[in-house]
Amino acid sequence: MILMRVWAIIVKFWFDTKRDMFRLFDVFWWPAFNLFVWGLLSTYLTQLSKGSVNFVLLFLAGTIFWSFFDRASRDISRSMVEELWSRNLPNLFSTPLTLTEYLMGVLTVAFVKLVIGSIFLLVLSKIFYGFEISLLGWPVIGIMAGLMIFGWSVSFFIQAFVLRYGHTVEVFIWAVTVLLQPFSCVFYPLSALPVWAQWVARGFPSMYLFEQMRAIISGTPTNPGDFMLSIGLNTVYLILSVVFFYRTFGYAKANGLLTKPY
Repeated sequence: MILMRVWAIIVKFWFDTKRDMFRLFDVFWWPAFNLFVWGLLSTYLTQLSKGSVNFVLLFLAGTIFWSFFDRASRDISRSMVEELWSRNLPNLFSTPLTLTEYLMGVLTVAFVKLVIGSIFLLVLSKIFYGFEISLLGWPVIGIMAGLMIFGWSVSFFIQAFVLRYGHTVEVFIWAVTVLLQPFSCVFYPLSALPVWAQWVARGFPSMYLFEQMRAIISGTPTNPGDFMLSIGLNTVYLILSVVFFYRTFGYAKANGLLTKPY
């Protein structure tokens, strides 16, 4: 029965997508747009440096990996917000559906969209820039998994705030990646940041993951300690975000915020 209810949520999102094809447009357009912009810039910079630094690898890998975090955080948050906009959450939870089952369905749909969008980016990067992510080796899987989990943690925090404070904080669904990107060191090393910003960056698992990405691309030894720190931070953030979300959802349900106009 649990799997049937989770499957029902997945089917619901499938019909939502068929009814509004712009959802697919969002999956493909913005990642492709970023890929082309950074790809062209990196090609130009590589030509200027006469090939001494492979900016194409650095920028394309950073763009693809960051899109992994971006999609992971935004897709889940948007699903909850759309249910709030349509005031459909009370309808969903008037059924035997539990919050855990709903989240399992949402996470499954988000993961599938994430994989499809990433494959699309990898194909484009291969066709237009000759970039093959397989050249980076197996650590790539760990980096992507870490960024996905961090994105989910951020999403749970955002959803909790939206449930509690409504449309006034919805902007963070789209703004969070912009706010976190400078401290995640996507396109430059940690040492490029001011000292105070370096201390802030050390609190985000994404920074350690992108440091490992650059080490792999440059051929320098990776630091296992950075991987362990990213795993530890991801574990802490995921637990805190899930607990916070469940508590906030219970508060919102008890105080009638799920039916509040947004």
